[in-house]
Amino acid sequence: MSELMTIQTFSKRTGISKSALRYYESENLLHPIRSKNGYRLYSEDQIATVRLISSLRLAGVPIKEIQIYLKENEVVRQQMIKNWMKTLRQKHHLLSVSLRFLESYQESGQVYLLEKNAEKIVWFAAEANPGKFGNHFRQRKRELERLNIPINNGYLRYLSGRESIKAQIGFGVSDDVEIEGVSEIDSIEIMSPCLCIALSYTSPITEIKKGYAQLMNYAIEHELIPAGPIIEWYRREDFKDLDLLMPVAHIPRMKGRG
Repeated sequence: MSELMTIQTFSKRTGISKSALRYYESENLLHPIRSKNGYRLYSEDQIATVRLISSLRLAGVPIKEIQIYLKENEVVRQQMIKNWMKTLRQKHHLLSVSLRFLESYQESGQVYLLEKNAEKIVWFAAEANPGKFGNHFRQRKRELERLNIPINNGYLRYLSGRESIKAQIGFGVSDDVEIEGVSEIDSIEIMSPCLCIALSYTSPITEIKKGYAQLMNYAIEHELIPAGPIIEWYRREDFKDLDLLMPVAHIPRMKGRG
């Protein structure tokens, strides 16, 4: 059996402070034995354990999840690591896009960041000239209201065309709402959560193309690439509030070779 170490020796061996070691013990992560006079004693094989705990903490893993990780088998541990990696990538994405936004904030106060939540959307096919989809919106909205289907938001997603535009008109509804008796539904989609750049649009709706161009130019200028199409997002009872949303990803700057 290897020689046991005092907390001071163990701290020097691992590079982890005595206060951190005591904290890990209080959180049921690390279990030193006690000598007859009450001193903490650590074994050689606990060095790897405490380094793992410290690394996971620095990676932002919550204490409760580390507690579970230490008790699980290898299969579960690998799945937990994959989940943590996914979370960190999402945080990294958010930080990268946020940095680009802050760097450009003074020059473009109209564009803002939005973390859009997941939403169930009922889509209908529609065709009209640019900015002339109002009747389609009103007709479909009345139909849903007649069937007592509550509406949260309105959306418009362009598909093709320049003069005569083919598009989808969508209405956000609660996840538990049953869609029955609605005619000519194009599709029902669970829109995934996403990070968007957004633009509040207040100009005439017939000039909506300018808003699209402004948002696209902003993305290009600040090294952001679309992660989905631009969507018109309508709110309030009368759908008078309109923002343009573009899901985005960040392109890392390439370092020059020299």
